[in-house]
Amino acid sequence: MSRPTPLPAWPQSIDWRWALPRILVVFLVTRLLLVAVAVAVETTQPAPPEGVAIDDRPVLTSLTVWDARYYTSISDLGYHADPDYGPDYAFYPGYPIVVRAASLLTLGDTNLAAVAVANLAFLLALVALYALSRRYLDRERALRSQWFFALAPGAAAFGLAYSDSVFVLLLLAAFLAMEERRVWIAGIALALATLVRVPGILFGLPLLMMLTAEEGYRPSRRWLPLLLAPAVLVAFYGYLWWLTGDFFAAAAAQSYWNPDPVLDEAGAPTGALDFTTSHGDESFSLAWAPEWIYAIWIGILAVYVFLFVYFRHDRIPLPYLTMAVMTVATIFISAGLQSSTRYLAVAWPFAWVLANRRSRFGRSAALVVFAVGQVVLLWLAFTWRLAP
Repeated sequence: MSRPTPLPAWPQSIDWRWALPRILVVFLVTRLLLVAVAVAVETTQPAPPEGVAIDDRPVLTSLTVWDARYYTSISDLGYHADPDYGPDYAFYPGYPIVVRAASLLTLGDTNLAAVAVANLAFLLALVALYALSRRYLDRERALRSQWFFALAPGAAAFGLAYSDSVFVLLLLAAFLAMEERRVWIAGIALALATLVRVPGILFGLPLLMMLTAEEGYRPSRRWLPLLLAPAVLVAFYGYLWWLTGDFFAAAAAQSYWNPDPVLDEAGAPTGALDFTTSHGDESFSLAWAPEWIYAIWIGILAVYVFLFVYFRHDRIPLPYLTMAVMTVATIFISAGLQSSTRYLAVAWPFAWVLANRRSRFGRSAALVVFAVGQVVLLWLAFTWRLAP
């Protein structure tokens, strides 16, 4: 397969004076959407269950939902061998470290720092995505891909106190560096991404494919930077071994987030989740996700899988197709259908495919579906019915 011909003099030829204001519009519009949903929830819906929310300030109450508790706790106090709210070592240290550093600028306000880091990283990710997109798309399609990326249903997590924004920024940095064959920068960025979210290590394969496309398949010292990702992962697992006595504590901790529903005498769900089976914690009650959400998850996953039909190797090179395949594979590896939209949002090659569609009606319809899906997922997250 021949590699698509890049644009001349990339990245020097990128028209930033044209692009940056338009990228900023994408960022601001999607942030306004995020805040609007948060305000609508907080002014019309009951308050979160007692002891669940970690911030009572307007908007921040919504933006620090669910896993934000763990990220901010790790940032403030580090990991706990016996945490109060489940094993926090299921969450990786990259994002909490950045939040801890940013909290110096927010005068120790960790919640505010976590939200600010996530949204700033998302803005930088949009800029990086445009730079990478211009490698293979004209400027109109590159900008169009920004909208599909930012309004994807799972992109809801990019505005919350979650690690996804930092993760995708580091992945984009790794691919940008590899496009220029700056392998050490690519390897370092991939290693840092792996410390943010463990699936990052899987994307060493498409990076290696980019390297071997021009340098051949014979192993060489140029491959060594890609070994940094498994090295830092082993180091983190070694730390957890020292802390908990279990080298695979992070993987084992994931079972905590698969609680059993509490049933009434008739066998019907009560809305409570039972965390007592293996951890000894008390059950607590949440208005859990309605059954129809499963249809939405499966439907969105089906849409992304269908988009593989439209991958064209003359526009999008094989490593990026591989990157998209591995993103979908992480959903099945983790058996995490609930987080599938968040995992899929990271895979920007899908945004490229949609941006390349010729039908204006088809593009517009897809964008509307994406935006509505994002609003629905935000509403469910902010009303404590569904974790992002």
